[in-house]
Amino acid sequence: MAFYENKREHYGGALVLFQRNLAVAVAVAVAVPNAQTHRQPTWYMRLKIGGRKGYITRSTKLTVYEDAYEYAKSELLRLQQAARLGHSLDEYTFEKHWNDWYARNLRNGTWAEDRARWHKMYFNRYFKDYFSNSDSSSMLLNDITSQYAAGYWDWRKSYWSTENAAMLQSYNPKRRGAKTRGTANAKKLPALKTLQMEQSALNQIFLRCNGTRAYAANC
Repeated sequence: MAFYENKREHYGGALVLFQRNLAVAVAVAVAVPNAQTHRQPTWYMRLKIGGRKGYITRSTKLTVYEDAYEYAKSELLRLQQAARLGHSLDEYTFEKHWNDWYARNLRNGTWAEDRARWHKMYFNRYFKDYFSNSDSSSMLLNDITSQYAAGYWDWRKSYWSTENAAMLQSYNPKRRGAKTRGTANAKKLPALKTLQMEQSALNQIFLRCNGTRAYAANC
């Protein structure tokens, strides 16, 4: 049974757009009764990056061919540039990327002990929470748009005014004096210096993400 449906090649086969075979979709629907087959089929992309064995196959998450083509073309160029810079081409989550970045800085002795502790604390308290999906799983780096990342600042400024944060403040009274998610001494409106420190941290984190500068440029 053919895997590709409506296969279209570009750049000598370096970029291939296709839809999954409908027969496969029907088989999935039978195996998984709740599978939805009434939606418009999504376009997938298969990319060949010079110097890398095999192909990168991912969903564009788009159903209109023209939109999928423009997205796939930009991904091909981005991944080619990433390969030239020696960066990973795998689909990393924000949490995985942060853990790798943090471990690398610890190995290199980049920070003093208190600064390393600050990075870990702010990741656990804010960054990990914001850059997560609705099911609490970490977002894929490819899904973090500049618009979404820019929204961090409004979210961050109002964080300690939310009902969820109020619950965290009263979660563990014995630790209210400590700088943890359960602290009761966190200011509801963060100081500009605090936001600038977070901005600097996010810039450093995203700087290693496919060679692009951070999305968190405006706090």
